Amino acid sequence: MTSPHVFRVVRHGAAAVVAAAALTAAAACSSASDEPATATATSPTAGPPTAGLTTVAADAGDVRAACAAEVAINSLGFPGSDPAAPTPTAAELRAFATAAEPLAATLRASVPAELTSKVDVLISVVSSARQGQPIDYEGSGLFAAGQIVDAWMVDNCGYPTLAVTNDAGTLTGLPETAPAGPVAITFTNAGDDPEKAGFVLLFAKVKDGVTATAAGLADGSTSLESATDIVSAVQPQGDSPGYGLAELPAGRYIVASPLGSPPDFAGGFAARELHVR
Repeated sequence: MTSPHVFRVVRHGAAAVVAAAALTAAAACSSASDEPATATATSPTAGPPTAGLTTVAADAGDVRAACAAEVAINSLGFPGSDPAAPTPTAAELRAFATAAEPLAATLRASVPAELTSKVDVLISVVSSARQGQPIDYEGSGLFAAGQIVDAWMVDNCGYPTLAVTNDAGTLTGLPETAPAGPVAITFTNAGDDPEKAGFVLLFAKVKDGVTATAAGLADGSTSLESATDIVSAVQPQGDSPGYGLAELPAGRYIVASPLGSPPDFAGGFAARELHVR
């Protein structure tokens, strides 16, 4: 239950940028090192959301099942999450529920007991969709519950971890290459300037045959909306990291964060390129 659950369309000038939203809202930079880097399978220390939780599920099989279910859930298109799109039909909501129900059931059966109440938030949302009722993204608590679940996942799944920090408008910690497949993601803001704070971290896969660069995003010659498909989004919570799991297909990515507050994002974008192989 990560940020891709709640995609929003926010405006930056005349361009529409798909961004993840947290409850009521809803990227050109160089590496921190000159040495090429690759993603590793180490996990960062989890922040406050996992305080007091157990560190492992009942057994390794449970952990694997929970992680696989969460990655699959995070890849679902949640109907009605884009306010610019037409209102989802009851049939679309029920089709979503059909896809989500077995995944949610596996997730609940596989996580530690301390997390079942958080998964129940997802199950309640899916149950509403099964009845053809629109999902309440504002009031359901889905994002907050999902962050707690994903924080545990980042610590326990053993996936390669992309631990990204926005340091006053420069993205650090992102390798030049990452393996295709499931990854764990954390995104943290550093610095005190609110205009340089990253609103959300977007993993934007460049479409085949399209020329798009991180530098182009900064100078306005690249449009995320037309040149890329958003694969994942992770949103920090104040001084605390945002957490996510995602399945990254092979390809070239622009990893970007709009800086400042919507809808203007006065700080522009922090962005870097990532090759997933």
